[in-house]
Amino acid sequence: MSLKIRNIAAVKKHTLLLLMIGLSFSFASAQESYIAKVDKILEKGDTAKAVKKLNGFIMKNPKSTDLYLKRAKLKLERGDLEPAMVDLNSHCSLNKECGEADLLKGIIRFKQGDYSGAIAYLSSYTQKHDRAEAWSYLGQSHMWLQNYPVAVNAFRKAITIQPNDVSSIYNAGLSAYYNEYFGLADSFFVAGLKISPEDEDIMLAHGLTLLRSGNHIESNKVFRTFEEGSPHYANALYNIGVNYYNLNENSLACDYWTRAMEQGHMKAESSKQQYCRKKR
Repeated sequence: MSLKIRNIAAVKKHTLLLLMIGLSFSFASAQESYIAKVDKILEKGDTAKAVKKLNGFIMKNPKSTDLYLKRAKLKLERGDLEPAMVDLNSHCSLNKECGEADLLKGIIRFKQGDYSGAIAYLSSYTQKHDRAEAWSYLGQSHMWLQNYPVAVNAFRKAITIQPNDVSSIYNAGLSAYYNEYFGLADSFFVAGLKISPEDEDIMLAHGLTLLRSGNHIESNKVFRTFEEGSPHYANALYNIGVNYYNLNENSLACDYWTRAMEQGHMKAESSKQQYCRKKR
């Protein structure tokens, strides 16, 4: 019986593949070891030393993709935005997909005020990953560009993932408010107050939404909850005046605008000059 001739090229290819697999496991293990060492330094709060350590590891292993990502995160935390972007680009160039790097790139562009650039990266990330942070930054980017309906949808995605995320709930309400969907806006603000009843930013927004909806009596009930010393106290006094003016209670409106002026509310003075002088 004759023996079958084995394909030598196939054997070499198979052997090479096994070697490559072994190398990849070794490479991954090395990266994990490096990151573990950096994490130990970070436990002591020494970010500068951690970055320095990563610099050395990357010089020795310039194809260590995870090390670039780790260093980018540390640079981002320190506010070194463009250096962080360079590391993220290096990470992406060594991988077929950027993955988390797209999220971080989006955050960097957002912090730099490049909201269109942020949207490009964050949209790419959210097409493949459902992460509340990504949807929240995407919503904020659209808010700054006044794409309010799109912003509301992005914040809704964030809220679906994190139902108690007060910031996303508040921003969803603001987006709807600026788009003059006051009923929708107030539904978000009311939901936010259920989670965080002492949040005065949401309380102020709730009062303003009621005012814009024509619910002046209910709006004043909200504004009366603000006490002297609150950063929103002057605003509350001014808007109580606006509500009274809309209720044809001009004398009360002028009284509250005077009180708002005493608290340093600049718009109260112009309102008083325009609407109160003739009443004297």
